[in-house]
Amino acid sequence: MYVMKQLVTLIVLAMLIFASCNKSIEEPFEKPDCVVRTYNVKILPCDSLWSVYRSPAPLNEDYPRDPEGVPLFLNPDDGKYYYHPVNIAMKGMGYLNSYILTGDSRYLLRVQNWVDKLLEISNEINGAIYFPYQFNMRVHGSIDTLFAPWYSGMAQGLVLELVVRLYNVTHNPRYLKAADKIFQSFKNLNRDSYPWVVYITPDKYYWIEEYPMDVPDNVLNGFIFGLFGLYEYWMLTKDPEAKFYIDASLTTLQDKLPLFRNPGGISYYCLKHHHQDALYHSLHVNLIRFLYKMTGEQFFKDFADSLYADYH
Repeated sequence: MYVMKQLVTLIVLAMLIFASCNKSIEEPFEKPDCVVRTYNVKILPCDSLWSVYRSPAPLNEDYPRDPEGVPLFLNPDDGKYYYHPVNIAMKGMGYLNSYILTGDSRYLLRVQNWVDKLLEISNEINGAIYFPYQFNMRVHGSIDTLFAPWYSGMAQGLVLELVVRLYNVTHNPRYLKAADKIFQSFKNLNRDSYPWVVYITPDKYYWIEEYPMDVPDNVLNGFIFGLFGLYEYWMLTKDPEAKFYIDASLTTLQDKLPLFRNPGGISYYCLKHHHQDALYHSLHVNLIRFLYKMTGEQFFKDFADSLYADYH
């Protein structure tokens, strides 16, 4: 009888652990009213993901940092240093990849320190954690200004991506809990409730916004980087709600990408200002090619090829 009780206890514990790591068994969720089609999203191997490099970063590289070693950003407008969530996340993914390549724990310790700092400075609002920018920013030279603290769908996605990868390496449940709360920010759709980084457009499309303003900027690369965070969170959790928002994002991109194209020239960085930049055009090509890699959807390959033919 004792052995049977122990066996039942182990089975129950295993079911609880499985339920916490595989959300596909959860109850149905409330879907927002938006245009969405289902995509055959692939589960890519770790070495095929975005920002995975074949060589490690140098441990002795020089970059601005705080006394704890966390990277800092020099704001050219006021000459002061700040934490920049996107910069920290991108550098963090490079260092985490370096740890995987080399096994050198110094890389991992740095990334854990950086993520812990991001979580320390984050704000928990409406069930989600958001990563603030503490400096004012003019949007790519326009008159539009974001006033501190402001938040970004691109930052939310990239930090989510980093936290998921860190959890995959460490299996520390603290990082999984953080990932769940970052994911919540992609479900908070009420633009009347500050902060917000996603919204439903008047024509019913789900949009991840890099620069949330009264009149959104609709930045292409920021949207896609936000999507990458959702994608890696879904690969970890198999959460059907995450898959829904991935499908909604891909639907938006497939239907709205033609608005960014400037046939025979450089694509538009955003829809609000039609800002153009050759480097971002090249980034658009590569990002959209990765969408094809994620989905096998021929449209994304063809569109990336068209952008490349327009300008390269």
